[in-house]
Order: sequence, then structure tokens, then C-alpha cells
Amino acid sequence: MDTSMNLYQARNLSALKISLISGGWGVRRNLNQLGLHVGDEVSVVRKAPFGGPLVVENRGQRVAIGRRLAEKIGVEVLR
Repeated sequence: MDTSMNLYQARNLSALKISLISGGWGVRRNLNQLGLHVGDEVSVVRKAPFGGPLVVENRGQRVAIGRRLAEKIGVEVLR
């Protein structure tokens, strides 16, 4: 399955691959500091209600990402 969407649109516990990061160097720097890069396989662990942050797992590490930053990360659904 090769469905493209942004990270915030993804469902809980879905396996994803980061395909695109839209935004300037500040967005890329923030994601780099969190350990998220194009090509990484991630999964959404938890999504807070009412537009809150979501928790993403990447290589055994969990990080929280705000809605606006998550909307700038393009992902493909793996399974």
C-alpha cells in the first residue's frame, strides 16, 4: 500500500515511512534534532485529542511532535 499523507493524518499504530519534509531550514533542523529524517520508518504511538501533539516512535525512541510540525512531514503508509 503506497498512500501519501501527512504525519498528523496518520492513524495510531500505523507503520509509516517519511517521504517528504516541507518547510525551511528551521523545520529540518527541529526534526533533525528529534532524530527524524527522510527515509526513516516511524509509527504513531499516540495521538492527543483536540489537535494536540502526537507521539512518534523511531528506532526505539519516542518523541512528541506538535500538530503544525507534524503537518509538514509527508509520509507513506507501509502497513
